[in-house]
Amino acid sequence: MKAILRLSLILALFCLPALPARNSREFSLPLTSDVRVGDTQLPKGNAHVTWTETSGSVVQLTITAQNKKTVTVPARMIEEKHRVAGSVTSLVNGVEYLKELESTKAKFVIQ
Repeated sequence: MKAILRLSLILALFCLPALPARNSREFSLPLTSDVRVGDTQLPKGNAHVTWTETSGSVVQLTITAQNKKTVTVPARMIEEKHRVAGSVTSLVNGVEYLKELESTKAKFVIQ
């Protein structure tokens, strides 16, 4: 029993550096159409989203599309629960812009 406890403790100590930072999380987002984020065009399909807090409710979002195109933008994080991850877009002069991202625990309003 003591050997199992020691082994568990040793494994836990080696695994701690591999854990992500507390203020950094990730989720996948299905984009149903091509969208523009700033000057970057992201294709429809799954996008991998990570964020890190910079100050208060301001975060840096990094969005990576299936084709490995990546864009990093500032956003305001609002903690609220959602059933599924999603996005909000707006159509301006025929171009669809990404305005908000929603994870199951927060909403991100792109600045």
